[in-house]
Formats: sequence, structure tokens, C-alpha cells
Amino acid sequence: MRAFWLTLFAIGAAAVLVFGWQGGEPLTAAAFVVFFVSRVVRSVVKRPLVVRADDDPVRRLNRFMAVTAAGYLGAGILALVAASAGEGQEWLYVAPCFLFMGALNTYFAVKVRSSK
Repeated sequence: MRAFWLTLFAIGAAAVLVFGWQGGEPLTAAAFVVFFVSRVVRSVVKRPLVVRADDDPVRRLNRFMAVTAAGYLGAGILALVAASAGEGQEWLYVAPCFLFMGALNTYFAVKVRSSK
């Protein structure tokens, strides 16, 4: 069942990118896709499709934190670029929040790794 939803999500992400490009707002579409792809990857990292015999919960936590940080930072950077390209000034309000959350998650990911 999860494979169906993952496939449906991939189709939806491709549609958002295509319509965003056609509508003249490719960076806005890319920011949405980056953010939501990170949410999907987080879900798969949290609950793997196939659990390995040598599953390491700490390694999975590190991946989860890295994906979370990358999603926020990637979406924040794309949001800043979208705002500077004139795709919507509302991104100037959203981008700092995304960048702050990305930096916070990066900090926690580094702290978790250093506390081993």
C-alpha cells in the first residue's frame, strides 16, 4: 500500500514542477517539492519499507535528522532565490523560518553525533 502512495506522491511532485515551470514560478514549485520530498524520505527513514536484520536505530536517527535539516535548508534557499527572482514576496517571510529550522536541525544532528 505504501508503494502506491509513494508513486502517487512522485506523480504529484512531477506535476507541481511542470505546472510551476509553465506558470512562471519554477523556484516556488521546486521549494515545495524539496520540502515535501524531505517529508516523504523522513517517513521512509522512520518506518523503512524493508527492515534490515542489522538495523541500527542511532544510524536511522542520524539519517532522519540529516534529511530533516536538508529539507528545511533546501526549501529555505529556494524560497530566498524565488523571492529575489520576483516569484512572490511572501517567501521573504517564510524563508527565514525554514533556514532557522534547518540550522536548528543541523545543530541537533551534530550534537547527537558528537554525544556518541
